[in-house]
Amino acid sequence: MSRDRIEDDRDVRAALAWLASATGDAPAFHARLEHAQEAYRRFTASAVNLGQDPVFADIGPDVVAAYLAQAKSLLDDRRSYDLALASKTVPWVKQMGRNAALLNRIPGARERAARMLSVGAESVLPDSAMFELVIASNYAAEGLEVAFVDEAKGQARTPDLRLSSGELPEPLFVECKRLGRGQYEQAEQARHRLLFRDVAELIDRRGLSVHIDVTYTRELVDVPETYLTDHLLQALSSRIATPDGYPWKDEFGYGEIRRANLAAVRADIQDTSLYFGTKLARLLSGRVVRETGYHLAAGADPDRRDPRYIDTIRYGSVITWQCIASSAIERKSRYVKSKLVEADRQLQGHGAAIAHLAMDAELACESSDQRRARNIDTIKAFAPKAVLLAIYVHYLVPRISESHSWILDETVDTFAPTTEPFPPTRIFPESTVLDNDLPAWKQQLVPPS
Repeated sequence: MSRDRIEDDRDVRAALAWLASATGDAPAFHARLEHAQEAYRRFTASAVNLGQDPVFADIGPDVVAAYLAQAKSLLDDRRSYDLALASKTVPWVKQMGRNAALLNRIPGARERAARMLSVGAESVLPDSAMFELVIASNYAAEGLEVAFVDEAKGQARTPDLRLSSGELPEPLFVECKRLGRGQYEQAEQARHRLLFRDVAELIDRRGLSVHIDVTYTRELVDVPETYLTDHLLQALSSRIATPDGYPWKDEFGYGEIRRANLAAVRADIQDTSLYFGTKLARLLSGRVVRETGYHLAAGADPDRRDPRYIDTIRYGSVITWQCIASSAIERKSRYVKSKLVEADRQLQGHGAAIAHLAMDAELACESSDQRRARNIDTIKAFAPKAVLLAIYVHYLVPRISESHSWILDETVDTFAPTTEPFPPTRIFPESTVLDNDLPAWKQQLVPPS
């Protein structure tokens, strides 16, 4: 099968070349990425996986290769380039590539990359290591001397980086914490998949085209597994019709059910095929959806050229959801505090220090506002034992765009109790700064007409 590139990005090429050299076996590195590309093709070619946005672990046991393969696919393989995964990986690889030459001058950088890529580390997402390498190269680009701090076996963990320059009276130490989805968030997502599967059986059985939008006010573990199914059955049997369809509100949450816009989907695929993912969800619901807050159920035929796309549809439904339960927000915010405690512990006794915390946020989601407010309260109340000059919290929103190969929005909250913020304050300093006060998860991405 022929392979078509999406972009010829020299920064991405530079980063992959640098990582390949760090392994000491460039051919083996590139072979790992090619195997991951083929594994992605196999996963998405399976009929049972149609419409499922895969996670890296779905692609195979080598999640490090699956992560980096998205950057390679940008350069050489459109079929294995995933719209949902790319914005989680390509921006990091590109930012690394911008400063690839500087990485060669940072003591310990090659060793950190080699450890990330080593045998035995394949099953661990490389986002923490990528965060450290990118932050290190960003500080080097600001003209500072940067070095990774060696960890001694059997001793307490140390900071990630040491910064020095002629303008600093003493070295500064940096700790980077990349917050992935905590166990609670993963359990919440898994629980909602169960709620969706139950209602999807009804949708498929009756060939329904509906949009169910639900906001949970209780933790999902408390919500009955038949919750969505019960409300859909009530809506189908109800004689009450309102402009907003069938609304409800009860002890578990509130929502509404209306007809999905199947006509918009059919008009879109009249002369072409349609990606079975966020665009289909947008057309059915009539609005932009959050990448991690929707499910699709449809009777459709895949395009023979690429099974990720459909060219005919008989029915289609979309479920959009979020959870704003205060107890759920609280449990997610505890994860931030635990990481801050870890960073503080590693920085103690090393002198003046900076902490960078990076976390994903949910697009257009009320819970993101609540979580940010809770994080601010948590950090302001935190009493560090280390000499923390600044704490940076980076909120990241990977986006799926119908007109861009990848987009990642970043918002930074700065907590600097003793001095002015120390640059660089952003992970992606060369990104476009939008002239508004909206956080990343509220930035509007207007889809093409």
